[in-house]
This record gives sequence, C-alpha cells and structure tokens, in this order.
Amino acid sequence: MEKLFGTDGIRGVANQYPLTIDICEKLADALVEKYDITGRGKIILGKDTRISCDIFEHALAAAFCARGADVRLIGIVPTPAVSILVQYFHADLGIMISASHNPFYDNGIKIFNSQGLKLSDSEEEEIEKLVEQPREKYDSLIFGRVQYDFSAIDSYEEKISSEILFEQADAARLKIVLDCANGSLSKIAPEVFKTFGFNVTQIYADPSGTNINENCGAAHPENLAKKVVECAADFGISFDGDGDRVIFVDEKGKILDGDYILALLLEDFLHSTSVKENFAVVSTVMSNFGFEKYLASKNIKLIRTQVGDRYVSEKMREIQAVIGGEPSGHVVISSHAPTGDGLFTALKITEYLLKNRKKCSEIGEIFELFPSVSKNVRVADKSILKNPKIVNEIEKFRNQLEGKGKLVVRASGTEPLIRILAEGENIAELKQLVVEIEKLISSIL
Repeated sequence: MEKLFGTDGIRGVANQYPLTIDICEKLADALVEKYDITGRGKIILGKDTRISCDIFEHALAAAFCARGADVRLIGIVPTPAVSILVQYFHADLGIMISASHNPFYDNGIKIFNSQGLKLSDSEEEEIEKLVEQPREKYDSLIFGRVQYDFSAIDSYEEKISSEILFEQADAARLKIVLDCANGSLSKIAPEVFKTFGFNVTQIYADPSGTNINENCGAAHPENLAKKVVECAADFGISFDGDGDRVIFVDEKGKILDGDYILALLLEDFLHSTSVKENFAVVSTVMSNFGFEKYLASKNIKLIRTQVGDRYVSEKMREIQAVIGGEPSGHVVISSHAPTGDGLFTALKITEYLLKNRKKCSEIGEIFELFPSVSKNVRVADKSILKNPKIVNEIEKFRNQLEGKGKLVVRASGTEPLIRILAEGENIAELKQLVVEIEKLISSIL
C-alpha cells in the first residue's frame, strides 16, 4: 500500500486513493484499535466547506459507529476548533475533514488525539500498518450513535472571546476587510469581529462547495490587498480554507506573512514579560533569513523544523517555547492551543495594534525580508531528492550561501512537486542558483 499520511494528515483528490470510502472504513478500524476506543468511545468530527466533505463525514461516522464509538458531528468549523473541542468534550479523538488551502476537488483527514495534538510520525506509521491488516468482523450487538451538535462551535468562540480584550469604542474606529477563503470561517470570523464592534467588510465569504480557496484566502492575498486599498481600510486579514492560517495586509496593500506576525507577537511578549535565558522561537526551514537575522539581533534563537505546523508544535512542547509558526500563516500560541488558529491570531494582532495605537504598516518595519527566488518542479517520484548526485550538488549550493542566506530544496508533502527556495542578498545569484538546481533535477529525471 502507498503511504497514507503526508505533511498534514491524509490528503489527495476526493474519491481517489487515499481519499476513498474504503480507506475511511479501514482508518476508523485502525484508530479504534490503536487508541482502544471501545465501550462507547467519543469522536469529534468537523469539516470545511468543500462539496466532498459530506462523503467522508458520513463514511467515517458510520465506520466508527459500527465499532461501537459515538460520533459528535459538529459541522463546518475551523481546524483549531476540533483541536480545542476534543479536549472540551473529553473525547478520545478529533477528526477534521479538510484539504486546508488546496482546491475544492482535493480533500483530507486530519486527526487529533485526546489532548488536541496532531499525531506524530511514529503514530502515523503505526496506523498505516494497522490499515493494511485484514479487518475483523463487526459485532452485531455493538453500535455507536451519531449526535449532531452544530452549537459546539459556540464553545470555541467563547474560548477565543475570553482570551481577547477590546474596548467597544476603540474597535468601532477600525475598518477591517476579512477574506474568508469561502471556507470554514466564512460565517464565524465576520460574526466574531462584528460582535467585538469592528467595522467589517467581508469578501470571499459565500461558500458554494466548489469555490473554497479559489483565487482567494491566505494562499492568494493579492486580491485582499487590492480591496484594502480600494476601501481605505485600516488593514485586511486573510484566512485559508480551514481557518488554521492567517495573513495580514496593511493599509498600503503590503502583504505581511507569518514571519511578520511572529515578530509582532514577539515584540508584544518582550514588552510584557521578562525573557528567560536561551529564549527561542520555533519556525520551519521556510522562515525568511531576514527574520532569523532580526531574532539574532535580539539574542533570540530561531529553531527550525521541517515544514508543517505539527512539527512546529512538537518542537515547541519539547523546548517549552511560547510562540512558533510558519511563513504560510500557521501561528501557534502555546497558551491558547497546540495548533495554528487563524482567527485567534488575527484577533491577537488586532488587539496589539489597538492597544498600542499602531498602524498595521508598522509591522512591516520590524525587520526586512531577504530577497527570495522560488521554483516548483513537477516530478513523478519525489524520492529523486535522495539521489547522491543531487544531494552532493545541493550541499555545495547550500555552502555557497552560508552566512548570507539559505537554500531549501524539499519534496512537497501534498503535491508531486520538488520545491526550491533560495534567499540571500544578491538576487541575480539566487536566480542562477535556482536555475542550476532545476536543470540538475531535470537531468536526473
């Protein structure tokens, strides 16, 4: 059997391996066995707005019920809500059906344990082995029940509201554009911001089932940038399809990614508490070299992980870090939740801007991004990166940028692509370097 899990759960084209009803049944069996979910175990199950979610929602619910587990269907919710609610309801597992920022024809299954944590690599490997095993017969006398609980999201909103403080009069003076990616936050985010008293303009908040992430959301913030300038808004906020990412756009239309958001959260933290020795921020290999230089100027370590917010979260727990995240907009605030929460992060940044009477454009002045050049190379077999010739040549290129930039060449966790990213001071050098790596990969192919 081909590998099931990628960077963030199981993901692929809906109704094609590994996103099939058959896999849902086998996966439910494997999870029941792995986590000993017997005697009316509890499963929390949420989804985003893509049209195929109903298929996998009902397939998983039926499979769990057939093994005696009770399933609470909480409807369309952001991914972080599942992480939080699985703890709130004392459930055995939480499952989110979503392909995050991918187009509507893809889908995915993200799994959270009873602590609201995403599964480790070793847990995923064990589950894959269990999926391959023959299934036992169902017990004709053991049945689980399905409970529809569309009010569960209220508990998630209440938790967020309790951790954020806004003065109604202050909130009313801010004009904010929200890009909801036609996804999980299409109803929730505008509702929450309006409840706080903000002047909200919402765009891409009308999900059809097939328009999630379509030229909108955190992966396409350029349309939000135009709208912010057009509306003369104070800033814009862009979420992705399942609401675990957030990207800001300042009043001038400048896009501020996860590195900038982490920098601002860090500035707030540094002003509000004393920093212990060896304080560190966790990000991934994709974090900009300019952000690393900024942290170094503050005598703060940047600890890099492989791409994926679950790796960031794992490392944060290991070293007891306060904040971490990715340039893509995943931001993990350990005091709030063990996974990225786009809505909470958006409110936290907004709270800071209001409290300190700052313009959003001041976030972009904290540090300067180093120029970067990127390229995606489509491949049939991503294991080509293990080829000794490619390994050796990439190491030479990496040494070439040592101390003045960085080079990342990695296999995509969700698509048949090799991703190349070079950062440094000399843009001409970066372009040439990326071209040479692309030629190298193509020659081996």
